[in-house]
Amino acid sequence: MAKPSKDKQNEMIQEEIDRLNAIVIDMPENVREAVKELIERLAFMTIQLEILEDTIKTKGPTYTYKNGSQKMLIENPAQKSYNTTMNRYTAAYDKLIKLVEISLKDNPDDDEDDLEDI
Repeated sequence: MAKPSKDKQNEMIQEEIDRLNAIVIDMPENVREAVKELIERLAFMTIQLEILEDTIKTKGPTYTYKNGSQKMLIENPAQKSYNTTMNRYTAAYDKLIKLVEISLKDNPDDDEDDLEDI
């Protein structure tokens, strides 16, 4: 996959937002509002990670850097961005899951199987 256009990226992000919103659709309105921005950020990071993964698969995690007669193997900037984004993505997903769990505890009538959809 080549780097998608901005319009295609926005479309992909919106699809991911819709997917994540489906997870919290049965949650109380205050929970949905609380996680709205978190879901938007997670969707953005998901698409960016997919693009970075493709770049790393295509170009590799390292490359040879040449500066005059100097040659050295260095980390691909996409790999570095991927690692940083993945750490933040994981932390954000953890927060979303905790908010959903709290909501389920506050609403014991809800089916606990909703967590399996995450």
